[in-house]
Amino acid sequence: MTAQPDLQHRRNWLEGSKSATAGAALPTLELSGSLAGPENKRLSRRELLTYVWVGTLAAMTAGSGLAAYQFLYPRQPANVFGGRFHLGTTANLPPIGSEPQHHVDGRFWLVGLEEGPRAFFNLCTHTFGTRWIKLWWDSSNARFDCPMCGSRFSLEGHYITGPAPRSLDQFVIEIVTGRKVVAKTKYVENAILSPSIPAPDAEIVVDTGTMIEGLPSMSSPILKGYRG
Repeated sequence: MTAQPDLQHRRNWLEGSKSATAGAALPTLELSGSLAGPENKRLSRRELLTYVWVGTLAAMTAGSGLAAYQFLYPRQPANVFGGRFHLGTTANLPPIGSEPQHHVDGRFWLVGLEEGPRAFFNLCTHTFGTRWIKLWWDSSNARFDCPMCGSRFSLEGHYITGPAPRSLDQFVIEIVTGRKVVAKTKYVENAILSPSIPAPDAEIVVDTGTMIEGLPSMSSPILKGYRG
């Protein structure tokens, strides 16, 4: 029966060891040198919430700015007036000197000229108050006529006669190759220049969101000597 005191002694020893272990402080690792800097401290709950709040606020501000930009400067879809009309390759242009093509949805007349294509706005540059009058093409005289005010314009868009204050307004034409605009309609030193076409497979794009006003009627190159 000598085993009972020995067993009881072992139990008492184990219970004492557990109590001592529970009450003892856990070992800690002290950082030294650069590892002891404040950047290696754990973030507190308050700091974490602050960073989350600041990040959320920045994202909301950026989103609001983008929405405001899109509202003030909306981007029109392709092939809708105010947007860009993709006409395909130069094969879709009217032959040089031929009658213009009327694109009703884009509200422009597409013309093929020696110096390059042009896209004229289909409204007369003379207005009646807030009313704008659509031009028509007079094939018998090869010119644009306004049925309301009687103003006339050449195939090149130059002013001929009538109360119109300027030659025809025109939209910018872009010549695109390899998804890059290589040429476009430009206003340079009191002249509007057509874009040159570098290759027959270049894409023709009419930007109806960008218009160049026609030159003053008195500067028309065919004003003098015209007999209508």
